[in-house]
Amino acid sequence: MLKITGSARDAVESALRRADQPGAKHVFTSRADARALKEAAAADTQYRTGSRRPPYWGVPTCIKDNVDIAGEVTTAGSKLLAKNPPAQKDAPIVTRLRAAGFINIGRTNMTEFAFAAVGSNPHYGTPRNPAFMDDRIPGGSSSGSAVAVALGIVAAAIGSDTGGSVRIPAALCGVTGFKPTFGAVTNEGTYPLAASVDTIGVLARNVAGCAAMFDVIRDQPGTGCSQAPARPRLAVISNYVRKSLDDAVAHAVDAACDLLSDAGMELAPLELPEIDEIPELHKNGTMVMYEGYQLLKHIVPGHEAECDSRIVARILAGGRIPAETYAAIMRRRAELQASVAQRLAGFDGYLMPATAITAPLIAAVQEQDAFLATNALLLRNATVGNFMGHCGISLPCQPRRTAPVGLSLSMIGGKDDALLALAATVEEILERRQ
Repeated sequence: MLKITGSARDAVESALRRADQPGAKHVFTSRADARALKEAAAADTQYRTGSRRPPYWGVPTCIKDNVDIAGEVTTAGSKLLAKNPPAQKDAPIVTRLRAAGFINIGRTNMTEFAFAAVGSNPHYGTPRNPAFMDDRIPGGSSSGSAVAVALGIVAAAIGSDTGGSVRIPAALCGVTGFKPTFGAVTNEGTYPLAASVDTIGVLARNVAGCAAMFDVIRDQPGTGCSQAPARPRLAVISNYVRKSLDDAVAHAVDAACDLLSDAGMELAPLELPEIDEIPELHKNGTMVMYEGYQLLKHIVPGHEAECDSRIVARILAGGRIPAETYAAIMRRRAELQASVAQRLAGFDGYLMPATAITAPLIAAVQEQDAFLATNALLLRNATVGNFMGHCGISLPCQPRRTAPVGLSLSMIGGKDDALLALAATVEEILERRQ
């Protein structure tokens, strides 16, 4: 759970000191030190007067820079949007976090417009992945939130996930990343990318942290499903998501599956031919690219020089996708979702590698071709869950003192509480090896 010891001011000051460390460079697009300290002091005063303390009183957090906070500019990682006026009101999820006692210490860095999974940003800098001694990518687009958690600046942070943007940086940085079911958390007050899949998510040190923050920001109360099945039956996806895996990823995921099996879980390989169709459906561009262009076509064209050129390439490519192609993708998507749901009937969830690779060097993905290739490979596995409308979580599964690897556990949409309960059991088993 997310609790503090001592005063709210002490907790916030400690978080801000950790945010000042050299390894935290570029984690934030803007800091809220003065505001956070003022809120902490007010929280301490209120508690001393005998007021009932909210459940997460004084817990520092940080919020991805595509979420509105009253009085602050929502840049979505772009210098173009930095020219906009400040938000007039908090996004609903920010209101809920405040009411629960969380104190925001800053807006976290992200890929420009949340339009890539690498996590680099030429405007605000690229946060360094703290799991490595050399300079490696953090993953994105929720790069700053993942690094903030990995460095211990905060115990849990807000991200967003359109094609894996919570689970990918969680996997690469060695933290836990939860993507709820699409629609479980309102997107109001969040700068959009693709309205059909945009999802607010949580990055935290563990499953309990994700569950606690999700319970605060979700639209509807939980179902009370707090216990996993006695003998879960899990599908291990055997096609598509197993292609081109790093040896380190393959070894860690296979070993994790062995641990779960040894602990009494029933694991069975399962082929999902439906997901093999995804590249063919997107051969002329993805649904996210189409939807992203529709949003950004009034903002980016004519200002390309002010944007990340690698992101601009993806945005403009979305403008070349015919409306009828997009409509065909969406029709087939609904059919594939129904077919996959039938195949998964009888399973309590399914497993796969969260990403195909571990974090590459930042220098290795600077050029556009390398960037786009790496981006596509990072997105491949995580996007399956968004495309199918599922909820999912990435759990660290690597052996001790090795590069972070994420084990993805997912379920049919709407089973968020069951997923988190099962994930807590899986986490406990995995931690025995680490």
